[in-house]
Amino acid sequence: MTEEVKKTEAKKAEPGANKLILSTKKSIHPPLEIVIDDVTYQNNTFSRALFEELKKHEAAALAGDIEALYQQVHLLYSVPMETLNSLDVRDIKSLLDFTMAKVFSTPEGPKTEAEEEEKKA
Repeated sequence: MTEEVKKTEAKKAEPGANKLILSTKKSIHPPLEIVIDDVTYQNNTFSRALFEELKKHEAAALAGDIEALYQQVHLLYSVPMETLNSLDVRDIKSLLDFTMAKVFSTPEGPKTEAEEEEKKA
């Protein structure tokens, strides 16, 4: 291991550093949860790939295609279609509105490593 790599690794591990550490395996944000008939569903990872899939249904949904709305919820939370088909379409829209509001708002903002350590103490 080169000296430069060692310095970089040591710097990454410094507590209190003013940095944001992200992972492709786990988000720093807690999952969103929805409850339907006492069953809790958590969101799928809000990745670029997921939003690309959602966009495929967006134009149809905006044009009034109700099936596209249900497909979007299914993509976001993996709720079985049999369950979704039993929900009022207005509830489906509320669920989508709730999700997008949560995704695109950051009232607290992401936590730095120092803030996470402070929280644990």
